Amino acid sequence: MPLSFPALVRPLAPGDYDSYSESTMDPAAALGLMFLIMGIYALIIAVVWLASGFSWAGVFSKAGHPKWAAFVPFYNSWIIVKISGRPASSFWLQFIPYAGVYWAIVSLNDLAKSFGKDAAYTVGLVFVPVVFASILSYGDARYLGPAYMSPEQKMYMQQYGQGFQQQYAQPQYSPQYAQQPGDSSGPAQQP
Repeated sequence: MPLSFPALVRPLAPGDYDSYSESTMDPAAALGLMFLIMGIYALIIAVVWLASGFSWAGVFSKAGHPKWAAFVPFYNSWIIVKISGRPASSFWLQFIPYAGVYWAIVSLNDLAKSFGKDAAYTVGLVFVPVVFASILSYGDARYLGPAYMSPEQKMYMQQYGQGFQQQYAQPQYSPQYAQQPGDSSGPAQQP
């Protein structure tokens, strides 16, 4: 007996190809869904932008730059390059595809060194910048000055910096204000 499926196979009727079916969406609903998705993305971008700005604002303030600069795209990268002491060309080299990642990491490494941190801290700044920048901003890290020095600056520091540091270095404590054991009357008197 031949196989036939008369119930499943039937000829198409003229009304079978309709322009509207149950599976299509109303254009207004599709537009509303598109705006909802765009709004969610805009909200996520705004939260990330604000979190990043607030985490870098303290770093900029400690280094003597205005806090608002942390919220301005590209300008904040320029300030990071300046805080780390790198030349202006380091900022422009960050726009080269693939090589720009290297220059950004070099700037972040010098920034970490400017606050007295090591290369492990740079890894944190690269992979979790909001957390590690917040630690720099609101922790006890102090800005020590630009970490990067040009060859001319290095030569100057080798020639003149050592004498300058010895001549004007502040002592850790002054013997005039040292207290004797068991004496709580105040500063010690010099003879």
